[in-house]
Order: sequence, then structure tokens, then C-alpha cells
Amino acid sequence: MQMSGGQAIVETLRAGGVDTVFGIPGVHNLAIYDALSRTPEITHIVCRHEQGAGFAADGYARTSGKPGVFITTTGPGATNAFTALGEAWSESSPVLHLASQLATNLIDAERGVVHELVDQTGTFRNVTRINKSVRELARVSPAVAEALTAIQSGRPRPAYLDFPEDILNAVDDVTVCSPAAPEIPEPDPALVRRAAERLGRARRPVILAGAGVHRSGAWVELLRVAEALQAPVFETAPGRGAIPNDHPLSVGGRWTGDPRLSRFLSDSDVLLAVGTRLGGGSTANWTLELPPLIHLDVDPDVINLNYPADVAIVGDARVSLGQLYESLMDGGARSDGQWAATARGLAEQVDAEMRAAHPIAMGVIDSLRAALDRDAIVTNDSLIQYWTARHFPVYTPRSYHIPWIYGTLGTALPFAIGAAVAAPDRQVVAIGGDGAFMFTCGELATAIQAGANVVCVVCNDQGYNAMRRYQRLRYGDRIFASDLVTPDFAALAESFGALGIRLQAPDELEAALRTALAAKRVAVIDLPLSLDLPWR
Repeated sequence: MQMSGGQAIVETLRAGGVDTVFGIPGVHNLAIYDALSRTPEITHIVCRHEQGAGFAADGYARTSGKPGVFITTTGPGATNAFTALGEAWSESSPVLHLASQLATNLIDAERGVVHELVDQTGTFRNVTRINKSVRELARVSPAVAEALTAIQSGRPRPAYLDFPEDILNAVDDVTVCSPAAPEIPEPDPALVRRAAERLGRARRPVILAGAGVHRSGAWVELLRVAEALQAPVFETAPGRGAIPNDHPLSVGGRWTGDPRLSRFLSDSDVLLAVGTRLGGGSTANWTLELPPLIHLDVDPDVINLNYPADVAIVGDARVSLGQLYESLMDGGARSDGQWAATARGLAEQVDAEMRAAHPIAMGVIDSLRAALDRDAIVTNDSLIQYWTARHFPVYTPRSYHIPWIYGTLGTALPFAIGAAVAAPDRQVVAIGGDGAFMFTCGELATAIQAGANVVCVVCNDQGYNAMRRYQRLRYGDRIFASDLVTPDFAALAESFGALGIRLQAPDELEAALRTALAAKRVAVIDLPLSLDLPWR
């Protein structure tokens, strides 16, 4: 069929089931946008900055479990999105970045043309599974199809493709490819049986659930295994919501930074770690002592990287946990439930002590939870994320999004936009600091134009308070470059056409949230709040 390179991209996305893309048009990528204008099956969300487009695609992917796709132009348009791809890489998110390039005869020639960048493709090598420049029209559709398959296969990772302007504009007979089904690695049955035997003998088993549970969609299987073992479930920050926080077996994220719960985990007789690399952020930089370890992950490079595994299972979390449950049912499990009850009691004690010691911070967490539906989606960044990662109750999968490893400021609002587009019938709240909000506050206009009715809670301490804290610890009274001149956030929101609410005290948050959510429009709540870190 006769079509342009731009049409070949869009038709391949459609064949792959992609129904939403984010991006910004530019002079070199207009053939893609012309094709999108004639493809009503795909909704395009026009963003205000390429980094925001990448974060929004990531938020869409984390919420929906489907590929998050975004489009940029050449040179600065492409490199503006590098940080978003770094975030997606760090958190194993299936994001596809489609960029344009200069005309083929001008690429890397350094002839002084607009948006020129030498080795634009190679720039993205360190943050993508695939990075290619597609310089033949016949290869456009196959390349997009292959990338869609690759980002969803095994451990999800982002991909980058760029296309010269002349290839996007060229017209010829093109065969549109459909992406192949993603590869879902199967575990070794013998290793699954060995793990089941170890777990079946355990009297003090513990499960640690990471982001891989969400990427695989393994929540039902995880809960079955946990209930069969009567094993308490600890969660990493990106793993929050792997089981409901009010389930009797849930410890959630409270354990990080609390020596009693960390010691409880260390004292178990076997640990089943699922979909986590056991990174520094979850193990106090690997000072956490682990019991005998059964490590299940889809990525073989993760296993034995940070801790040696007694049983190493490489496989998809959902498939592997399903097989593990069947093996457990064949052999029986021996834990009597008292071990889990002890863990749950400790977790509740930690919450009570934190409320007594930090009533304002914990009051904000409680107000946030009280105002939201059970399945509301919460996105985070900056200092408040350390509080929510530990103490905010998460009840449903893929409803808590955090930039945990890369630690990117400015993610909360665009993550929320992507989440709201993916789940338009659910409440979506973005909570972060005033400094972080200023990174991407222009995306308020994106949210309004897209009808993504997110509520932003800006924790306003007029600066980078985490940096103030570290400067005090290291240099005493020498605080430098951490105080900020910030706008009237409520007035700023109103200038965009959003609802702006300015609070005088943190205890007003719950009522303000209820008002903002009931308005069913984009809203910004300016919350005066200065936080410390929640660990001891």
C-alpha cells in the first residue's frame, strides 16, 4: 500500500494496539503528525516539553501495563527527553521514543543546519534496550514493530528510534508489520520445585515484592503464594500495591529505615524476593542482612548481582509464581500464620509511633488517604515520596508511581497526566515539592487540554528542603542555593485555567482534596509543609 514513512509509523502503532501517544510537533517530524491527524484510533496528547512527554508516556505505561509512546523532533527535541528515558530505564518501564532526524545527506555532516546533533542516535545508547536510526522506508514499519515487541519482552526497557526527515516524507509501497507477541520467559521447573521445597519447610518465610510484580501483572499469583505460606509481604517502594495494604499479610514499605522490621526480615528462615534487584535504596546500601535467598526475576543479570541466591529462578513473575503455587499445593506449606501476625503487629506499631513522633507529616499522609478512593492513583517526587513510600496505604496494583532509582524531580505531574489518560475513570493525585513542581509545571496546560483531571498537591517549603538538610548536616549553618523564590501556586493554576487552592495549614488538606476532586477539573493545592526524612 502506498504511504509515507510517517504513515508507516502510525499504521504500525495502530497494528500494535497503541491507542495513545504523547509528544510535540517539530519541523522534521511533521509527516508523523500529518498521519496522526488522519488516524482517529490513536489519541495524541500534545505536551509542553519533551521531558514532560516522556514522563507522561512512562506514567501511562506504568498505569496501563501497555507501551508508553512519545514523539519528539530532532536535536534538542530528542535530547530534552533523555532524562525521561533514563527514568524509564531505571524503573523498567516499556517506553518507546520516536524521534525525527535531519535529512539523510545531512546527518553527522556538521554543515550548520537547524537542530543538528552529531550521533543523535548514539546519545541514547545508555538508557535504551534498542537505539537505531532507520534510514530506509522499507525498514520503518519492521523497526517500529520490533521495538514494540522488545520493550515488552522480558524485563521491560525503553527503546529509541529515529527517522530522517526525507524517509518520513518519502512515499512508496509499504507493508505494515504487526508486532510479535512479547517474549515471556518460562522458569526452570526443577528450580521452581526446589524453591517450593525450601518454602514448604520454612516456619518463618518472608516475601519481598518489587516492581517486577507490577510489570508482569503477577498480583493474584503473588497473593496465592503468600497465603499458602502465610508469609508476610514486604514491598520495595516501586513494588507498593503488590498486595493490598490492609491485607493481614501486608507489611508494605514501612520496613525500610526501621531496625525492628529490618531485623524481622533478616531473622526469617527463607526470603522469596520477586521482581527486585535488591538495590541500595531497599537494603540500606546492602547493609541489610538477608536470610537464605530464593531470588525470582525475569532478568538474569539481576540475580546474584547484589546478594547471592540459594535458589535462582529466571522467569516471568506471573508465570513463575503460578508454577510455584502449584508446587506448594502439591507439597504443602508449614507456616502457621503467627509469624505473619507478628510482622503485621510490628508494622502497625511503627505507624503508631511515627504518628506520635511526626504528627504533621503523618497527618498529611492520613489526609491524602482519607480523601481518595481505594483505587486512586498517586504519583510522587521529591522529599514527600520517602514518606509515602513507607506509610501511604496502597490498595490496588499499578496505582503508586515513584521515581525511586533515578530520583528524577518533576515527574509527579506528567506521570499523573499519563496515568489519568490511561485510567480516566479513576482519581489521580500528584504530590511533590515546590522546587520539583517548577520543573514541569507547564504541563498543567497539557493536562487541561487533554482533559486529564489531575490534582496536584504542592508541598511548599520555598526551596529544596532535602538539600538544606544535607547542607546543615555537612556544613552547619552554611545553607546555599537551596532557598527559592516561588510563585503563588494557586494563582499560577488559575492563570492556566485550573482550580487553585491555597492552604494555611496542613490540617486543611483533606477538605481541600475533597473539594478539588469533586470539581472534576485540573487543580493545584498549595500546601505549606516542611518535611524531614522519615527514617530513624
